[in-house]
Amino acid sequence: MNGVNDLAVGPGGFVPPNPGGGNASSDAGGMPSASRSGGIGGLGAQPESFTAWHDARRPHAGDTALAGNNPLVAAANPLLDLIPQIRATGHHAAPSQLREHLVDEVRRFETRAQQAGISPEVIIGARYCLCTAVDEAAALTPWGGSIWSSQSLLVMFHNETWGGEKFFQLLSRLVQNPQQHLHLIELIYFCLAMGFEGRFRVIDNGRTQLETLKQRLLQIIRQTRGEIAVPLSPHWQDASAPVRRTRNWLPVWAVGAVAAVLLVLVFALLTFNLAGHSDGAFAAVNAVRLPQTERAVVMPAPTPRLQRFLEPEIRDGLLTVRDEADRSVVVLRGDGLFASGSDRVLDRYVPVLSRVADALNAVEGNVLVSGFSDDQPIRSVRFPSNWQLSQARADAVQKMIATRLARPQRLRAEGRGDADPIVPNDSAANRARNRRVEVTLLVAPVAGVPVTSASPSVAPAPQPGGTR
Repeated sequence: MNGVNDLAVGPGGFVPPNPGGGNASSDAGGMPSASRSGGIGGLGAQPESFTAWHDARRPHAGDTALAGNNPLVAAANPLLDLIPQIRATGHHAAPSQLREHLVDEVRRFETRAQQAGISPEVIIGARYCLCTAVDEAAALTPWGGSIWSSQSLLVMFHNETWGGEKFFQLLSRLVQNPQQHLHLIELIYFCLAMGFEGRFRVIDNGRTQLETLKQRLLQIIRQTRGEIAVPLSPHWQDASAPVRRTRNWLPVWAVGAVAAVLLVLVFALLTFNLAGHSDGAFAAVNAVRLPQTERAVVMPAPTPRLQRFLEPEIRDGLLTVRDEADRSVVVLRGDGLFASGSDRVLDRYVPVLSRVADALNAVEGNVLVSGFSDDQPIRSVRFPSNWQLSQARADAVQKMIATRLARPQRLRAEGRGDADPIVPNDSAANRARNRRVEVTLLVAPVAGVPVTSASPSVAPAPQPGGTR
């Protein structure tokens, strides 16, 4: 057969109708189906592995059953198998050797088609479509663009560089007489189903138009082949026997409820156990202190920053303020700020925190909200350890101050648990003093004034009992 310009097709293309057809994903009754491989490992491996894999896929006697009653699709099955595999392969060690193998496979397709009694004109048209589909799949890969741009299958067999337009011109001619050209129409449908796009890949809204075309083509095949065939055996189902229901002693929902309760209990026990073991490690970490270096130079006391603004609250005993060289610390007693074991700010302290926010607005600097507790362990589902409680209280104060702060991004909250006690936790009164929230305003130190070495840590405190 002469492989150069054997397709004499006129101008114009197949114009698909408006969407609204049947579901393109369903198979037509009696319609042939191209066999597909279960993997693509051979394509991504060495060429020797690919050749051995594909040799095992060559059709043998009786393989036409794979394509129903379409001998053309049966002969093209190996090439149709390769289209999606080539498209999905990200690397190939020897594209030139793969091309030679594909050339041999195209020739084997011609031999199989001739042995099946298919006319030369149909074989040429099918070969053109197969070469175009395989070329597009290879040219779009990272490894195939260099060799397929000048040595494509279409160039070798038909002396053309791109068949994305003529492919659909051929289809428009074929659908004018689907009864006569059904086998070639079905082969073209399989090329489209395997991912071939042609000219629709480069035009606006091309994929939507191509999907409409495929649906229309499937309808033509269904109408040409007729209704779906009846089952091979009308009595394939066994006679149904009544099912004997066994008595359920325990409903399924009850088993699920019991299992959920057990899981909650196990989770709570594990949480308490983890919190108990982590308290000691947390205390040991906080016990580590860097030695303080004292400076012999005596400087004047720093100018008050927040103390003057919060003087009414200090006088009422609601808070205390400590102004230092590089910071001002507002101390809020936890017993008056929160209820026992709670992280909700009591109503009487809401205006106090508003006053603290107003004072912070008057001075520039970052603000650190630190929550502290005593050394008496707490064990609850919400707060498995003192650290969780102190962190939750610091978060609550931070959120309330942020509502009135001009720049809320200045704020940061941390939980310190029972670290850094003000006084020893040896009495109820001392433990009450250690339960507190400190709002620390960090400012640039005054020139010549020594900076306190015990500054708040920049990194968050260790988190016992898990991460927040």
